[in-house]
Amino acid sequence: MKSFKRFKNIVSSNLNSALDSLESPEKMIRLMITDLEETLSQVKRTKSSHLREKSVLKKDLSDLKKTIERWESRAKLAVEKSKDDLAREALSEKRACEIRVNSLQDDLKGYESIIMSDDESVAQLATKLKEIKEKQSSLIRRAQNAKTKKKVDNTIKVSESFEIGEKFNELEAKIEQMESEVNLSHSSNINEFEKMEIDSEIEAELAKLKAKTKDEK
Repeated sequence: MKSFKRFKNIVSSNLNSALDSLESPEKMIRLMITDLEETLSQVKRTKSSHLREKSVLKKDLSDLKKTIERWESRAKLAVEKSKDDLAREALSEKRACEIRVNSLQDDLKGYESIIMSDDESVAQLATKLKEIKEKQSSLIRRAQNAKTKKKVDNTIKVSESFEIGEKFNELEAKIEQMESEVNLSHSSNINEFEKMEIDSEIEAELAKLKAKTKDEK
């Protein structure tokens, strides 16, 4: 029915952007609940109006049936009094009332179908409203968690390239420093060994020279 379609249109037009961004899940869910409550109230008011109209139809139908009985009684009375013209007039009025009764009965069936549709809409809206209210806290919490995780992921992605580049440069510099220190230490050790070897050679040569000088004497 129109009021139920209105709810769907409201949700579609008012909540699409909120669903896309999820910037404010609390606000979005409150809006859904408010729209559902307003639509449910409207459907209930519409149903009440249809029930009143049905009641009026039933009363009119009851009155018409009584009128038909009255015209039938008048037609019989006119026949008993040998007043055929009055009998024909009474039967004509009775026939007009019967046509009206058939029309009202069709209208009544239409209202019964409409009210049944109202009941279905009320039940659907009430069920959906209850479901959303029951899940409200859970949905808000899940949406907030998803937003937080998404924000963290985005932050990591934005800073990742800069941080990785900086960390790599720092690591490379530390490795180069370590290599330099190792090379310096190694070079220092080599120099020390070379000095020791030279000193040993000099001492040996000096000893030979002293021995030779002693022999010549």
